[in-house]
Amino acid sequence: MYYNHSVYFISTAKKNWAASRDDCLERDADLVVINSREEQEFVSRQAGYHWFWIGLSDRDTEGVWKWVDGTIMTSSFWRRGQPDDYGGGEDCVATSLGDDWNDKPCADLLRWICEKVLVLDHLEAELNKEVMREEAPQIYDLPSSMMLSVGNTASFSCRAWGRPQPTIQWLLDGRLLETDGTDNRSASVVRMDGENLNLRGVRSGVETVLCMATNSAGTANHTAWLVVYDRRPDGWRYYDHSLYYISAAKKNWTASRDDCLERDADLAVINSREEQEFVSRQLGSYWTWIGLSDGDTEGTWKWVDGTIMTSSFWLSNQPNDAGRGQDCVATGWNAWNDLPCGEQHRWICEKV
Repeated sequence: MYYNHSVYFISTAKKNWAASRDDCLERDADLVVINSREEQEFVSRQAGYHWFWIGLSDRDTEGVWKWVDGTIMTSSFWRRGQPDDYGGGEDCVATSLGDDWNDKPCADLLRWICEKVLVLDHLEAELNKEVMREEAPQIYDLPSSMMLSVGNTASFSCRAWGRPQPTIQWLLDGRLLETDGTDNRSASVVRMDGENLNLRGVRSGVETVLCMATNSAGTANHTAWLVVYDRRPDGWRYYDHSLYYISAAKKNWTASRDDCLERDADLAVINSREEQEFVSRQLGSYWTWIGLSDGDTEGTWKWVDGTIMTSSFWLSNQPNDAGRGQDCVATGWNAWNDLPCGEQHRWICEKV
């Protein structure tokens, strides 16, 4: 920000006083030197209700307050009762809106304000230089993975900020999409408009769609998945690279698993809190078999893919193996319960 022949940088990170000053020096500036009530009020407005380091300390000689440019403090805007050198270790100064100055331990982590004093003849050039400070891209609107059937259109968007403004490029399965027009994939047409990508007439399979944001300061990228099926099977739902089938009928655990296997799937294996919550949203309040049991070894819970359970989402006081015959697991009300494998319940299949 510009004020009265100086430009000021207001940090959003927090560092100690020395590290804050180092940051200013790297910007060809220094911690702010406040020479007037008007400048103090300007700085205070920028600080808001956060404490910010300024370029004043008595680190060299206790009680002798000196600015970072070597001058002795003459005008001061201390908060009432300050400086008090509380605890004998407050040697650096911070300011905040409405609070003026306060001496604090130099090791405290606070935001900071840099100042670069400008010569009027070069003001425009310096301001332009500050404006053009480079910042590496960051993607803030991420393309999302999706699943659809053959022949439909897949639409992705990707937006990024940085300095200078990044350019957006798209890669499909690692191959850069150069221009608008017909892609070399069969019956597929690519349309790009910078931040937007449309794939028309998509073919069957799984592909990676990568958004790449680039400027002179660096590159950022984000990958999404495109899952395309010849025909989406009736009753299947998509989540995070898997298809899920929720039964309407009821069977015992073994018969439920057999049904999943006939569908080229298996009872659901739940690997995360997010997947558990997704599954629960599909099920409502019905107990529903999942692919977990301790039928081989009592107390050793194993998934149908052969892996040992690591994360768990048991109902309170479960598993309890009531009656010594509860070896299979169902989920309901967003939690698990061990139940007799012979009970009749709905089930959920998963196809990765």
